Amino acid sequence: MLSFPRSAADRFRAAHAADPRRLRLAFFALLAVIVVLMSVKYAAKISKPGDSGQQSRSAFLRWRELINGVFRGENIYVGVNEYPNPPIMAVLLRPFAALPPVAGALAWFYAKVLLAVLAAVWVFRLVGARRPPPPAPLPEGKGGNDLRNSDPFAESEEASRFGAPFPSGRGAGGGGLRLDLAKAAAIVLCLPPLLGDLSHNNVNIFILFLVVGCLEAFRRRLDTLAGLTLALAVACKVTPLLFVAYFAWKRCWRVLGATLVGLALWLAVVPGLTFGWDRTRDLMAGWYALMVERPLLKGEVTTEHPNQAVTGFVYRLFTHSPSYIVYPDNIPTPAEYHNLIDIGRPAAWAIVKALTAAFALAVVVLCRWPVRRPTDARQGWVFAAECGFICLGMLLFSERTWKHHAVVLLLPLAVLTYAVAVVELPRRVRRFALGALVASFLLTAVPGLFAGRAADLAMVYGTHTLAFALQTVAVGLLLACRSGGVGGIFEPGREPNLR
Repeated sequence: MLSFPRSAADRFRAAHAADPRRLRLAFFALLAVIVVLMSVKYAAKISKPGDSGQQSRSAFLRWRELINGVFRGENIYVGVNEYPNPPIMAVLLRPFAALPPVAGALAWFYAKVLLAVLAAVWVFRLVGARRPPPPAPLPEGKGGNDLRNSDPFAESEEASRFGAPFPSGRGAGGGGLRLDLAKAAAIVLCLPPLLGDLSHNNVNIFILFLVVGCLEAFRRRLDTLAGLTLALAVACKVTPLLFVAYFAWKRCWRVLGATLVGLALWLAVVPGLTFGWDRTRDLMAGWYALMVERPLLKGEVTTEHPNQAVTGFVYRLFTHSPSYIVYPDNIPTPAEYHNLIDIGRPAAWAIVKALTAAFALAVVVLCRWPVRRPTDARQGWVFAAECGFICLGMLLFSERTWKHHAVVLLLPLAVLTYAVAVVELPRRVRRFALGALVASFLLTAVPGLFAGRAADLAMVYGTHTLAFALQTVAVGLLLACRSGGVGGIFEPGREPNLR
């Protein structure tokens, strides 16, 4: 996947063949050093007071007082500082918020590191496919000389169903090295949002953990646990609702039933037992008015430059809507505009709805992997690509998407790197997928290297939005290849063999 001088590539290949664990441990050690250095930098940052004189130099510290306030009887969804998550999130963060500020922030920091590691393990487990055991050799005269029975690596219908690569193609020889490089590339490409969320100390890695945890439980056929986990993700952050629609399309009724029970549990029962039923009703009404009614029913679109969702991108660049807002005396006041043209808000609303409908149609057309029968595989790159496609929809079609929300890119990035490294694809599709990986990394990582103003201007014009769109097209092409939609050269239900 990377271009090395031939001698260096040969040495690297030989070192991996001799002791792959050593290279993996070296990579993990490098990541550990990066995380420790970031935690030291983060501790130094949060120990200093903010402009208000209080310790508020991260999301966790800004919310800490609100989380503790709700347990003192305050309504944290009204006033100057409004809490963006439902009450269950405050319940979950209470053990960390009850600690002293720096200790609580660092505890939440390292808890998220552990959650990110678990999420990565589950993602790679979901993308990879277990090769079925080779069939037992048959006696002479009953197919014993058949190549399919004598060669454990021969193509088979079952191997195709599991989405396993054909060893006769790119998966042959050096497959372990390719897989290790694919995993390392996925982690490196996802490092900017992961490290950004750690530095900001928000809750996005926790949402990633819940979404991937739902898929891991589903992979293990623990449908009730998958539904309850998905419900917790939705109760903490609305955007995982797209997976509810996905499982409805797949007709996974047990998952959906458990999700409905889980929503009642996490939105009503647990907060009700914690705060009391009447107060929980008031808190949920305040959250609904803030995070659902205002953007969806009243059309109050967030167009500030950090918003990288399609909604913010379209309204910011194609209507007379502010890209910068200042808050003198806590009153939001437009400061700068960067729109290219002004098509009017009704036209912008129609464009956003049309793009949303197009994405929904793409899910219906492309996401056809069977998962309901006991024999259906619930892992492999095809199923993981469908789930990655939904993750990209969570970013593109949310009411607002900050750059730290992009931690859920871990799944689509793992699918793309795996496909480029291992799966047999048309040459143009492979090149496009590789180009999308490189371009999206440059779009999301390079602007952050500039000074604050330059980085903000890059986000005004939607660098992250373009990266999300590129990856969506790339994953969609992979799914189209799998279903025979690219050139019509594949048999339905089988892996491509394009040697």
